[in-house]
Amino acid sequence: MKSIRSVLCLSLTACFMLLIGRSASAEGKEFFVYSGTYTGFKSVHNSLPVGAGESHSKGIYVSRFNAATGELGEPQLAVEILNPSFITISPNHRFLYAVVEDPTSVGPPLDHASYVSSFAIDAKTGKLSLLNTLPSGGTSTCFIAMDKTGHFVFMAHFGSGSVSVLRVKADGSLGEQTSFMQHIGHSVALPVQAFAHPHSVIASPDNRHVVVSDLGQDKLFVYDFDEKTGLLSPPEPNFATVAPGSGPRHFTFDPAGKFGYQLSEMSGAVDVFSWNPAGKLSNIQTARPAVPAGFDGDVHSAEIEISPNGKFLYESNRRTHEDGPRGPDTIGVFAIDPIQGTLTEVQQSATGGLQPRSFALDPTGNFLLAANEATNSVVVYKIDGGTGKLSPTGKTVVFDTPVCLKFVPVER
Repeated sequence: MKSIRSVLCLSLTACFMLLIGRSASAEGKEFFVYSGTYTGFKSVHNSLPVGAGESHSKGIYVSRFNAATGELGEPQLAVEILNPSFITISPNHRFLYAVVEDPTSVGPPLDHASYVSSFAIDAKTGKLSLLNTLPSGGTSTCFIAMDKTGHFVFMAHFGSGSVSVLRVKADGSLGEQTSFMQHIGHSVALPVQAFAHPHSVIASPDNRHVVVSDLGQDKLFVYDFDEKTGLLSPPEPNFATVAPGSGPRHFTFDPAGKFGYQLSEMSGAVDVFSWNPAGKLSNIQTARPAVPAGFDGDVHSAEIEISPNGKFLYESNRRTHEDGPRGPDTIGVFAIDPIQGTLTEVQQSATGGLQPRSFALDPTGNFLLAANEATNSVVVYKIDGGTGKLSPTGKTVVFDTPVCLKFVPVER
């Protein structure tokens, strides 16, 4: 009996310690949240309320986020910089890269070049230190991402219709351009689609390819990628298409690397593709988020992300009408079929502001942060782990024109 009691006591003690450990681990999940912004920018949308869409931002901002409670701290200026509209984080969380965009240059020729800057991240304070700044290789550079090794950055240049790759040095600073691809073409929705407009560049799960979403051509180009040299090839790559006039904007892979999901800005559709590791996308579904009855404005969908567990897809919609009433600005929630990869809409959740250009899921998958560009706020939502649905936590922080959110673990 004594032996049984001893074993039982030891077991209960072990369970208790395990629970303590889990609780401590959950409480210790703290992250920096970085936000790119537009500085000195005023939106041209005349349907916005007076004062909305104006920015007095000074650069990249950082907040602290507690993933156990959903608490989001007040943003602080991490570094002063002009128009850091899109940012990305190195795989080792030591460096941040930001495009310095000229949003007024939306077409050729190369008259207003954009730039790209590298920063070292202070793991304890979240502050950023500039390493160097180089020309990005194009105009109106709207997107930046890294390959899986962290040795290269990819950039999409909306204005000049091109894609470029820069090497990352051992100290995190930016080096020489290793590849450049000029897109030439158009689609049916004029004048927006009169030229090629690459809008995102994403590495495949095995890092052997990149997928470029070209809003101007209604195509998804699949380039081969050499992670040793940083070279993209061939000059005429494989491609997949979306419906004419859709305007593909952002693309993402599911965590298992079996499917790809393309969000189109102009139609609001999410196209589901099966992914062949040889570099081929095959369309299997086109899902369209529900539009409120009577709404006849433009959709302007923006961001797409999949939950860490691969069960749910989220996408943002900036529904506007230039000369009439606005539709709701929302985050769409879709359940993902684990076998087929197809989507079923679950919810359209209002973001509590105007023009949710960006949002981000925290790395634990428990919360979503929605960035309302035109009304200068980031709103925190709780994610239901069973349904994927969003519910507001009541937490909102305010700063001008948040347009891109990224998480970095806080070092203790």
